[in-house]
Amino acid sequence: MAGLVSPGVSVSVVDESFYTPAEPGTLPMIFVASAANKKNGAGTGTAPGTLATNAGKVYLLTSQRDLVDNFGDPVFKTDTSNNPIHGSELNEYGLQAAYSYLGIANRAYVVRADVDTSQLDASTTAPAATPADGTYWLDTANTLWGVQEWNGASVLNKGQVFTNKVPIVITDTTKVVNTGSLGTNGFSGDIPASTVGKVGDYAVVATSTLNKVFYRNTSGTWVLVGSDPWCKSWPTIQGSVANPTFAGTASISINGTSVSISSANTVANVASTINGLSITGVTAEAVDGKLEIYSDGTGSAAEDSTTAGDVLIGGDSTKLTELGITAGTFYPPALTIAKHTNIPEYKTADTYSRPTGSVWIKTTTANLGAKYSVKKWNNSTQLWETVNPGIYPSHREAIYEMDKTGGGTNMLTGDLYVQSNVAGDTKPLGTFKIFRRQGVAPTVITSNKIISGSISSGTKTFTVASTDNTQLAFNAAITVSATYTGAVSDAGVLAGAINTANIENVSATVTATNTVVISHALGGEMKFVDTNSVLTNAGFSPYVSATSGTPNLQYAQGTSGSTNPLQLQATTWRVLSYTASDTQVTATTTEGTLWYNSTVDEADILVHNGSEFVGYVYDGSSGQSSTASPFYNADSTKTPDPEGPTVSATAPVLQSDGTALVTGDLWIDTSDLENYPKIYKHNADRTDLPIANRWFAMDTGDQTTDEGILFADARYNTQGANSSTPGTIADLMASDYMDPDAPDPALYPKGMLLFNTRRSGFNVKKYKRNYINTATNNTRFNDQSMAGYHADRWVTESANQPDGSGSFGRKAQRKVIIQSLQAMVNSNDDIRDDESRIFNMMACPGYPELIGEMKSLNYDRGLTAFVVGDSPFRLKANATDINNWATNVNKAVEDNDNGLVTSDPYLAVFYPGGFTSDNFGKNVVVPPSHMMLRTIALSDQVSFPWFAPAGTRRGGITNASSTGFITAEGEFKSVALNEGLRDTLYANNVNPITFITGAGLVNFGQKTRQLTASSLDRINVARLVIYLRSQLNTLAKPYLFEPNDKITRDEIKQAAESLMLELVGQRALYDFLVVCDESNNTPARIDRNELYLDIAVEPVKAVEFIYIPLRLKNTGEIAGL
Repeated sequence: MAGLVSPGVSVSVVDESFYTPAEPGTLPMIFVASAANKKNGAGTGTAPGTLATNAGKVYLLTSQRDLVDNFGDPVFKTDTSNNPIHGSELNEYGLQAAYSYLGIANRAYVVRADVDTSQLDASTTAPAATPADGTYWLDTANTLWGVQEWNGASVLNKGQVFTNKVPIVITDTTKVVNTGSLGTNGFSGDIPASTVGKVGDYAVVATSTLNKVFYRNTSGTWVLVGSDPWCKSWPTIQGSVANPTFAGTASISINGTSVSISSANTVANVASTINGLSITGVTAEAVDGKLEIYSDGTGSAAEDSTTAGDVLIGGDSTKLTELGITAGTFYPPALTIAKHTNIPEYKTADTYSRPTGSVWIKTTTANLGAKYSVKKWNNSTQLWETVNPGIYPSHREAIYEMDKTGGGTNMLTGDLYVQSNVAGDTKPLGTFKIFRRQGVAPTVITSNKIISGSISSGTKTFTVASTDNTQLAFNAAITVSATYTGAVSDAGVLAGAINTANIENVSATVTATNTVVISHALGGEMKFVDTNSVLTNAGFSPYVSATSGTPNLQYAQGTSGSTNPLQLQATTWRVLSYTASDTQVTATTTEGTLWYNSTVDEADILVHNGSEFVGYVYDGSSGQSSTASPFYNADSTKTPDPEGPTVSATAPVLQSDGTALVTGDLWIDTSDLENYPKIYKHNADRTDLPIANRWFAMDTGDQTTDEGILFADARYNTQGANSSTPGTIADLMASDYMDPDAPDPALYPKGMLLFNTRRSGFNVKKYKRNYINTATNNTRFNDQSMAGYHADRWVTESANQPDGSGSFGRKAQRKVIIQSLQAMVNSNDDIRDDESRIFNMMACPGYPELIGEMKSLNYDRGLTAFVVGDSPFRLKANATDINNWATNVNKAVEDNDNGLVTSDPYLAVFYPGGFTSDNFGKNVVVPPSHMMLRTIALSDQVSFPWFAPAGTRRGGITNASSTGFITAEGEFKSVALNEGLRDTLYANNVNPITFITGAGLVNFGQKTRQLTASSLDRINVARLVIYLRSQLNTLAKPYLFEPNDKITRDEIKQAAESLMLELVGQRALYDFLVVCDESNNTPARIDRNELYLDIAVEPVKAVEFIYIPLRLKNTGEIAGL
């Protein structure tokens, strides 16, 4: 107290009002596994608790809404008919349990394991990553190409009509060859390979941004539709008389050239004569004895030069009649690219009638017209957005059709169109290219910095033509003329000349850096003819890339860099960068991606040949190893099935090709997928048995003998270089290739089999980039250099079972989830913080495998929580199975479907699972902990933790309608546990949840997993001890660093006695004794700075067995008593 110098008052306060605060109430820690990146409950964004970055983060949730906002609605899987998949490993049991718990409580800790269960959805194809935002995909499977082929036959012969032709679409570069020539194919470059299609087929080559339509003619040659070779693939004139006899000698004329025909000639002679005359663009052939005359479109009749390729035939009428040809002008096949409203005039009665084979590519969608399906990836919605761009012959026409009134002003960045006849040929070609709008108005091009000498001195000119709104064509070209001096001021001269020329919508400015900017105000097109190279000298050049060329500048359509003078076009259209494919475009698989390969019928099995593992039927000569498989025989009838193991639900009696089974054939039995793979080997020598009975089961747990089988990753394909894609089982069976991480053959005997889990299906794999060190050699494959190997691999993530057999099917999915949950519980420091995160219950709903880890965590935290454990969903309700599981007859090494291993006084296990509905109203099966977390909380609300949460008063189940187990068929079977089953469970320290008539579902047990008889073998006592441990810890802390004397000892003793007296009043204790004096605080202990507070308690026990002896007495005897 401060000293007073002058008269006054000094008041000080000493706080001696210490008390033990109340416990926080029932507060569980719930460990969960779920899908990643789920939508929050409102569907407005991603639930933060499901982000990979927040895996392992402890969330304190206060309501059901809080849970769905952070973790989304709990998901339970359904089949294709929307039936629930009971017991699915991907069901979010933990979140559903937490949601149910928060319905009657206001606090729960939830922490999510670092596993994305959505990646464990069944798939027969390897997953890939989603593309980058804004990626474009030309979906060729849903694109219509609008190819209509003309039939020029008469109406009576069902002609004069167009027929829709569906082309073969080629996106695979291995199906094209770069041998096309203008003379033969009408295109110089990639054309369809000869192995693609048949005569009469059409094909679209979409391996580059230039999509080309080809036709395969009668010679088997692929020709570009619209090209000269295509024109002469169909006859322009076709005789109707086969093998005619010619009378006398006379001549016919073709385009003014006389063709003599004599009585000695055949049709073949006539065709030869025509070809020998070298009539421009005209050739002939004898086909089925009839004369066919072809025009490639390059020549024309002397009388009519307006339509290229027309053929005028006349001369001796007798000879024409003999050939079956009518004199007149005939026009060659034509390609028309036009809207559905502009039907080509190909009919016989039309001015320019066209023959069979002419093509109309219909550019609008009506009646099977073209419809390009271009899709853009939206990363926000995780969806492809479809665009169906129009088809137009040029940039200016695209602007006109898409923005007539604005001339480009109203067009947006990202607008698309498909350009037809890309080179702008007068005679159109079947070429198409997709363009994208790169920006909004104005259209701007910028020169290089004008320096001294950029533009040579003198008077120079160029022309500019611009587009305008409401008109299709360019305005008339205007000449821009100016005199340049070769100085930096030429920038102003150039800009001024353009402005002075008064070109519609076009203006020019000079920037502060002395560059010239030419703009089209509406965002339209500007076409330049650089007569005197002014623009070229100023640095304007066609755009090539971000570092080369002038943005928004291209060669004018139909011109190139060799065109003189140079012609340029300013435009905001740029060739679209996209991928053409008939399947969804993806990116390279992300590191760590999981894949549950649900394929059951693909298994790559190798065999040890004495020195290495090789394909099961490897011949000893086709690879690196010179030793064949022990099962290979040069006589193919004595070699096991080359297609691999037979995978079926019944024993096979023949190989896959129908030939007889041989010794060594393998069969994988799929009749029991729960225990996949059951592998059998055939012994053909057992002729004493029927063929179907000559199969003998292999021990999948044997990894030491020559009759055993090893489960490990070995390879994905037959070479390291092709391991980006899976090899076929047949190819692998005959290959000796091994990846460098394959098992060391030196450790295993000859004859042992190797089940290659990398390539085989029905398990879970993880994608690992750069898994193979390509700078080293492959020690498993003759020390081969791995420089050319594909570096990434799928690596099996679902670890083998304890006996060495593989993990497959739902067990593989479960293994991956359990590994992640166990890793989280074992290594998470936040959940071990027993000062800032206080909880008194733990559960991992649906996963008995986590019981051991939760027990260890509880000990790490000083035994301050009670663990609620589950029994397996598929544990049948019969005394034998229950007893075998509870006593671990199968020698399981951890708590799982095979056995119950863990014992501990602060753990209780319950049986069976429950039947309820999820947040979407679907009927679902939930684990026992789902019911018990809520039941314990409700019990604590009406009593105390030391009251048994069991029986009809406090053990009622309020979040399930029945209990039962999941059958082998995946169905839920409801059960009411009879007294015998309840006795079996209770004798094995497992608590039954059952239906009690008049009370409903009730937890009817309160045993812990304390296996020796003591007070701690009951839940109420164990939870009392947890409560006391927490309360006494809190009670004692204020006395730390106090003097270790009688006053302190009396104070702490008094505090403890007050606590104990309160517990006596609350029916937790019968009696207690507290000692804290010199008897247990000896001088030696005091010198060690220790204080001992010894407490003995007699906990109140719960009534579990009621005995009521009933005696019968004679009349009047009771009154005498």
